[in-house]
Amino acid sequence: MSWVIIERGGKRSRFAVVCTPRGVWVGWPGRGDLISGVDNHTNIAHRHDDVRAPMTGRVITVAAKGGARVAKGDLLVVLEAMKMEYRLTAPHDGIVEAVHCAEGELVDLGASLVTLTQSK
Repeated sequence: MSWVIIERGGKRSRFAVVCTPRGVWVGWPGRGDLISGVDNHTNIAHRHDDVRAPMTGRVITVAAKGGARVAKGDLLVVLEAMKMEYRLTAPHDGIVEAVHCAEGELVDLGASLVTLTQSK
């Protein structure tokens, strides 16, 4: 994750930027957006897919277990931010390669929460 600071009209704004195989996550206080179709000039093999935090928040549930098979749409993590719950699900069928978070942990925008390996 990288931080970008933009100054405009004497006001400074800080943005988090994370490149992923699906696009670029851009986040600022209270919001995060995935910009897809961006060529981030990386040679990322699409064997892995990280499920990342869409905003800064607290992990309240970790349903993913290392080595488990998951289907597209299966619940992996529940994140709480701004008094709302965000249910993060598997973007495709696969195997949970690693879980990078724990219940109760605070995570930043763009933090990798779960890594999946695509099923063959």
